[in-house]
Amino acid sequence: MIEHLDHKLIKNLNVPFSVNQDMDKSFIAFADVFENCNDPMFIIDLDSCKILKINDEFLKNKELLSDALDYFKNKVEEFGLNQTINFQADGFKIYFNKLYNSDGKALVQILNLEKFNLENKATKSENHFLASLNKNKLLNKIPSGIIFTNDEFESIWYNERIKQLFGREFENRFKFIDAIYIKDISAFWNKINKLKSGLQEISFSCVIRNFSKSKEIFIDATVVKVDSIEKSDNGYVFILKDVTENIHFSEEITKQNLALNQINHELDKFLYSVSHNIRGPVASLEGLLKVIEISDVQTVNELKHHLRLNLRLLNGFVNDISNVATNIHTHVNLKEVNLRDLVEQLILFVNNIYNLKPKVTLKIPNDYSIRTDDDRLEIIIKYILKNSFQYRDTGKDAFKIEVSVTQNEDFHLIEITDNGIGIPEKVKPHIFDMFYRGTELSNGNGMGLYNSREILKKIGGTMNVESKDREWTTAKIYLPINNKE
Repeated sequence: MIEHLDHKLIKNLNVPFSVNQDMDKSFIAFADVFENCNDPMFIIDLDSCKILKINDEFLKNKELLSDALDYFKNKVEEFGLNQTINFQADGFKIYFNKLYNSDGKALVQILNLEKFNLENKATKSENHFLASLNKNKLLNKIPSGIIFTNDEFESIWYNERIKQLFGREFENRFKFIDAIYIKDISAFWNKINKLKSGLQEISFSCVIRNFSKSKEIFIDATVVKVDSIEKSDNGYVFILKDVTENIHFSEEITKQNLALNQINHELDKFLYSVSHNIRGPVASLEGLLKVIEISDVQTVNELKHHLRLNLRLLNGFVNDISNVATNIHTHVNLKEVNLRDLVEQLILFVNNIYNLKPKVTLKIPNDYSIRTDDDRLEIIIKYILKNSFQYRDTGKDAFKIEVSVTQNEDFHLIEITDNGIGIPEKVKPHIFDMFYRGTELSNGNGMGLYNSREILKKIGGTMNVESKDREWTTAKIYLPINNKE
């Protein structure tokens, strides 16, 4: 079998058999790692299933890999290279890990899973797949960003390119989906559902904000579902390709087009909302006025509460629409803002509306200053605080709010945490959608978090929300350190 394998390999090579020969142009970035990797690697032509190149580690292990390679080729011929391929014999189990493919060729790494079993006995919390990622220097040299998440899209591992694309470091297990902008979020979730149902791979486009460069990066992304190695490995691998330079319009025209699309989108939403958010209260007011015309004084006094409620709903909706328009058309005005003073004023303001006295903890230095647009930041924090008050848990002994701030060299992180009713899992994917109301307790118009994130984009920031149902919610606001108008 060994001689047969050698014969097949040599026969299928169109150039002298050597691991040091020049690689194809699309694979040239991997040449050094390919030749020096501690795991067996090979390049295969996916159409003919011919092995084009192998590295030294492959040669050293060819006796063990003969049967496995035949099994791999059969699977590729039958299903292609879009599914997990494992091979197992007596006391021997390997995983064929596709690292890169281009022009009908694929770069494949062979991982010895039994080897990982032995190495990970001392650290059982690290699974096989992550062990291979952490040991693999190749993935940090690939020009594409690669991030591995769990089923909840929380980051578990990412390569150096991800940090370059975003221009910043991330906290442990950050929510990857909240860190990107997807224009058609509904279509994205439909694709994810298909991926969960058995589709091997999906693609989508998105935009990310590079914090260090204060610019937008246009991304073509591919998502592959990872499973069947171990339960703890289940999740998704996102491969991000920067296609900013491939856009044929100038940067200014691109920004104008994006702004125009956003305005058109907001206009469509506005027209839709008129019938659902204004017509209802107006109809109620008309009905109340007709009742008042035929009622006595006592009944009129009882109806005043309903009049005030409908007027408050109308006024709140008009204010929210005004904030959308103001954010789109008003120039960003940066100034130094004392964060602690601003937060204290807003807590007092919201408390006066709801007439409650929460236990407030402020972990903000007295002289903490942020250079930002104070009007926009005020709207954002006010929205979040209103949510904390509105969705408090009346069954708990005390209503608590904590506001803290930290920073690194790239951004300020403002965290607002409450011990309210939390957010159910099924609601989380939709909380940033315009006009979405995720609970029967909501008496607003579903624009708070949508407005907050849109306003944050205008001043170069972003946000995400983490929550545990019935226990707590934390809104995280990221503002760039070096903000420029």
